[in-house]
Amino acid sequence: MIKRHLLYISISLLSFSCSTYTTFYSKTHQEINPAKSSKIYRLDLSNQDLEELPVSIENIKDLKMINLSNNTKLNIDNTLKKLAVHKNLEVLILDNLDIKKVPASIKLFPNLKQVSFVNNPNLNLQQAITQISELPIEFLNLKNNKLTSLPKNITKLQDLKDLNVSYNSINDPNTYIHLGKLPKLYSLWIDHNHLKILPKTIGELDQIRFLYVDHNELKDLPDQLVNMKKVWVIHAGYNKFTELPEVFTTMKALLMIHVNNNQIQVIPKAYETEKYPLAGLLLDNNPLPEAEKQKAKKIFSGFFLLSFGQKGYK
Repeated sequence: MIKRHLLYISISLLSFSCSTYTTFYSKTHQEINPAKSSKIYRLDLSNQDLEELPVSIENIKDLKMINLSNNTKLNIDNTLKKLAVHKNLEVLILDNLDIKKVPASIKLFPNLKQVSFVNNPNLNLQQAITQISELPIEFLNLKNNKLTSLPKNITKLQDLKDLNVSYNSINDPNTYIHLGKLPKLYSLWIDHNHLKILPKTIGELDQIRFLYVDHNELKDLPDQLVNMKKVWVIHAGYNKFTELPEVFTTMKALLMIHVNNNQIQVIPKAYETEKYPLAGLLLDNNPLPEAEKQKAKKIFSGFFLLSFGQKGYK
């Protein structure tokens, strides 16, 4: 039992990070020191008003990650060609560059696993996916790009494990059908997408482990979540639920739920009568009446994590 609870805790901690490229390859350097260039694996050149890459970048021996964000004067094609000497590059961050099309030179990095296009609202996403489709992309960050859907060709990213589409307005049911065809997809962020409903096609995502739907406008969830047979953790805080969604009791792999900062006042009877693997529940900042709080303590007494502090509520 102790090992099981430790597993749940590990899962909950892992579920908090969505920028996986921030933890790779030890120290991040903001400049190139010629005396130490052979030891630079992470290079952050963001916000430096660059017009071109420094010549000394060619002296780095084994660059793994580079952040070029907020250098709007860079010619992306020329920049990538100059970087091409770094065949072992795995992480490329191209945020806030007003990219419209991704140049073919991105294919010069055969080991590229993580790419970020955050806040490039004019990006032709279908074209961008075509350009990176032959690369072993595992993490794709598309935050804040004014997206309302994802193109069908996203199914070409067969190595994709983590997809972040936060801060968009994706409400297209076909998007989830496409994502359901990505066999390795592990985590999906669709928080901050102004969602009032989740399409029934969300059930197509029967492969993912972590789902983030927090900071939306959801009042309930579709029954089709039962088809998400592998999901471990769901983040659904900061929505508009008035009762704890009953569909969670039907999800056979679900271990932990975040439903903090909603309007939940009721724990449905299904949580007393049904069998489910759920063992962690965060209900903080919901207006649960005292009677429901006491009922929750009884129903969920065996949980490794149970929290329903009601700061701001009387």
